[in-house]
Amino acid sequence: MSKKIFWTFLAVAALAAALLVPMAPDPIAAQEPAADDDQRRTVTVSGTGQISASPDLVVIRVGVETQAEEAAAALADNSEQMQELIDALQEAGVPEDNIQTRAVSLFPVYEQPRPEVSQPVTQTAQIIAFQATNIVEVRSEDMEGFGELLDTTVQAGGNRIEGIRFEVSDATPLLDQARQAAWDDALHKAEQLAEIAGLQLGEVWSITEISRTPRPVGDVDAGAGRQVESAVPIEPGTQTLELDISVTWLLEPGESE
Repeated sequence: MSKKIFWTFLAVAALAAALLVPMAPDPIAAQEPAADDDQRRTVTVSGTGQISASPDLVVIRVGVETQAEEAAAALADNSEQMQELIDALQEAGVPEDNIQTRAVSLFPVYEQPRPEVSQPVTQTAQIIAFQATNIVEVRSEDMEGFGELLDTTVQAGGNRIEGIRFEVSDATPLLDQARQAAWDDALHKAEQLAEIAGLQLGEVWSITEISRTPRPVGDVDAGAGRQVESAVPIEPGTQTLELDISVTWLLEPGESE
């Protein structure tokens, strides 16, 4: 191959390679921000609404605990006493649908060996009995008579009360009021901030509901495993529902701009 042909071939190959390389975008044009995003001004604030109401529903977690030397006997005794308790609750006016089983358990009771003063413990714990427990949740709308309901529970064999709480059966209207209060709170903050900045509020850009938290006051825990011999006077108190929102407004020039 002559030198002239060689150099001609080399020049064609270089030209072809150059054509295959993609053109890089203009770095200035690629990084230029959108005009709308650059000029948009917003303000974001949070608002809180709280509404308190008197509960109209009481929920009691109550049950029966029994113990026997044999597992079958402990469970049988527990089932018999629990049925008597359920029957007594229904006779007291609690609908069957308002009584719901929450927990059933059966476990052994151990006796730890007593070590001698001069000898280490070599024996393992021995099973001396079995303990059965059945817990139900009872819901009642009789706010004035739930103290008598506790008396009925104890008299019918209920020897465990794990907790009492008070609720608002339909919280929807209260949440609506709390949501309106949260909006008013957010709007007040946003208007004040816009005025301080010499601007005014425009359209709403976004709204986010952050939380809906019912906070019952008057929740009582009687303690697991505690035997109850008499009713305890308890006041239902009130329940506070709290709701938070986050709102973003577009900002517009003030009258002086």
